Amino acid sequence: MDVVVIILVIIAIAVMIFKKFSSVVYYIGIVDIFLRVLDFIANNIPVPVVTNFINSYFPDSITHIIEMYSSGIFTTVLLWALCIIYIILLSYLIRTFWKKK
Repeated sequence: MDVVVIILVIIAIAVMIFKKFSSVVYYIGIVDIFLRVLDFIANNIPVPVVTNFINSYFPDSITHIIEMYSSGIFTTVLLWALCIIYIILLSYLIRTFWKKK
């Protein structure tokens, strides 16, 4: 299962090389927020069809994807990398917020 995560990391590196780093950070943030919103909807809507569909085809978050398809020190490294990306995203958002004021 580590192969899937390695392929995703290689794709992310390729995107970083060919595009701006900030766009990759925003992309990861958008995907994670989208997955978390879907998970919230699945857990709080009492319609079994919707809940089953979302739980079957969408993971809970990027963290869940990393934990599902990797193990050991590789998981720890990827989770720390994700944490750093979240910190960078937060700094981008704060900087944008302060520029708008």
